[in-house]
Amino acid sequence: MDQFIPQVTQEDVERVLQRDFSAEYWREIRAMIQKVQVREKDRVMLACMKVAARDVQKLKRNLNEAAGYYREILGEAEYPFYVKKIFRIDKLTEQEKADIVEKDKKQYLDWLNRK
Repeated sequence: MDQFIPQVTQEDVERVLQRDFSAEYWREIRAMIQKVQVREKDRVMLACMKVAARDVQKLKRNLNEAAGYYREILGEAEYPFYVKKIFRIDKLTEQEKADIVEKDKKQYLDWLNRK
């Protein structure tokens, strides 16, 4: 079963930054983002923002930890329902797995495209 992998851009990162965080922090957050060296950077930066849930201090911690913990951050942001079932995923039916994958996709896209 293939998981949904978000296709996101730097423009998405900037849009979510402006949507979810106060303007007084934009410059500082952008500077922190610039310093992060990680694969699929835009995807990981959005995951950091999503997991932070509009809490700027949590976002700062996530950005500081992103290089070492990007897999965990991606899992929490993009696949929260799958991650909760990971240790018993093999016991689920194919339909149950498909439902979880679809639920994860929906929750992520709803968050990403929220106004």
